[in-house]
Amino acid sequence: MIKIVLCGIAGRMGREIIRAAQAAADITICAGVEGAKHASIGDVISGIKVTDDIAAVIEDCDCVVDFTHHTATVPILESAQNYKKPCVTGTTGFTEQEHRAIEAVAEHVPVFWAPNMSVGVNHMYRLVKTSLGPLRDFDIEIVETHHRAKKDAPSGTAKRIAHIIREERPEATFIYGREGHTGERNSKEVSIHAIRGGDIVGEHRVFFLGEGEFLEVRHYATSRRCFAMGALSAVRYLIGKPPGLYTMENLVT
Repeated sequence: MIKIVLCGIAGRMGREIIRAAQAAADITICAGVEGAKHASIGDVISGIKVTDDIAAVIEDCDCVVDFTHHTATVPILESAQNYKKPCVTGTTGFTEQEHRAIEAVAEHVPVFWAPNMSVGVNHMYRLVKTSLGPLRDFDIEIVETHHRAKKDAPSGTAKRIAHIIREERPEATFIYGREGHTGERNSKEVSIHAIRGGDIVGEHRVFFLGEGEFLEVRHYATSRRCFAMGALSAVRYLIGKPPGLYTMENLVT
């Protein structure tokens, strides 16, 4: 049985991971962690006590799972490093400095990071990449839609799509939305649009727009279960791996 400490246990993803773990035969949640001032500290969620002291619970676990806030992730990973525990994180919105800190931790323990744990989204990345060559003369637009409570924009998934485009089209310039008298569209321009509202779990669309036709690559998450199942698959994958930074690309291939 794989024992995990779940950081962000009281959040949307935390509760979804609880449900997925309860249905799994090989994974159990041994402790839950939230920030020091969180209202759930001391509560019991689905039989799991919530603490703000990761050091008090991490030693007994096999893996740390983090779905918190970008400002909390690096200290969580550093705790995992101190106790030589692998860590899976699906947190997004990192600064460049935070990315470098994550890479530094991954030199000592295995770290699995993915802005989107969905297998479908990660197949979408492949579809976008394979379309870039044949559709090299097409304009590209990225549109992502999420619930009103999402804190970062554009989404980590949209940023990953942009990164894939930049790898294939290094001349691309990225903008965020449009306003005013923008003039004719620059052929090197790729615009990312972020929509927030309601309770939409997540939708990502990539448009390849040509003369007289366009291709749309679209992924829609109907629930967070796909992300939770992906996170547990990442835990299983990471156990026993050497130090390094792993992604969903490692898992799905």
